[in-house]
Amino acid sequence: MTEADGRQAYSAEYAASHGRFAVVPAAYVFLLDHGRVLLQLRAGTGYYDGWWGASAAGHVEAGESVLDAAVRESAEEIGVAIAPDALAPLTTMHRTGPSGTPVDQRVDFFFACREWSGEPALLEPKAEELRWFDLHDLPERVVHHERFVLDAIAAGGLRSITAFGFEPGSARDQASPEAGAVDDVETVDAAAVGGVTYASADRADVDELIEFWRAAGENDSRPADSSAAVARLLARDPDALIVARLEGRIVGTVIAGYDGWRAHLYRLAVSPDQRRRGIGRELMRRAEARLAALGATRFDAMVLEHNGLGRTLWSSLGYTEQLDWRRWVRSP
Repeated sequence: MTEADGRQAYSAEYAASHGRFAVVPAAYVFLLDHGRVLLQLRAGTGYYDGWWGASAAGHVEAGESVLDAAVRESAEEIGVAIAPDALAPLTTMHRTGPSGTPVDQRVDFFFACREWSGEPALLEPKAEELRWFDLHDLPERVVHHERFVLDAIAAGGLRSITAFGFEPGSARDQASPEAGAVDDVETVDAAAVGGVTYASADRADVDELIEFWRAAGENDSRPADSSAAVARLLARDPDALIVARLEGRIVGTVIAGYDGWRAHLYRLAVSPDQRRRGIGRELMRRAEARLAALGATRFDAMVLEHNGLGRTLWSSLGYTEQLDWRRWVRSP
């Protein structure tokens, strides 16, 4: 069946033979502010009462987009107005529950929001408290699948598509009610990304990082790296330098720096023999998640003019070139 504008709709016959399974869509919004998240203490709902949950959340109604649902729920539950453009996608989670019944078949859309108008306040009786928490110091009882998302944001390890409840406790499942909060992000990544693991660099990595940048770096004209400079970076901001490892060796890096005003990305590099495996893209996803959790609202990067592979990656990630700006440098 074809509409006037050319779009097609499913016929009744097709729907009858292919519509046997459905998932319940829901929108979740986390208000974030400088490393803190606003949570509701659920009450009187019959589901996870006495547990902390998202700033606002609810089902997507028929004929409503998930963005509209997120905006609506935020207004109805905590009285804040959010522009759709202020909703930053975090992950889409395909989730199932222990009963196996239709109500347990879910697709959850998680958003972060750092800009809103109005003072958050509880407006509905399904929660009894609204409180800000540090992302690294969450209360013990946070709804399991929501806790997974928050822990992954804090760790800089949230994937764009996640699954929950299909193989409880397994790495493939990523999280489950039985598994609780995810403490070992590297275990999940090793299973999901061909043995490549991701973590913050530490002082023991300094010499290997210097050698790696000599082999994988693209800028021969930059000042020579030094162990002392890398050590200073790690001492000042231990989580800024993210490394990818394969069988113990460093195969990728990115530096995600934030000074409280601007977020800058440096040293995105992948070992030549490991390129085109998605390592650079995964490093960037983690770097952006870290910067977003710190409160950054815009990211910038330095990309060499002749680095065609790098320019293609940055463009595919949504970055645009600012031709009206030039970088000015001076060595002290």
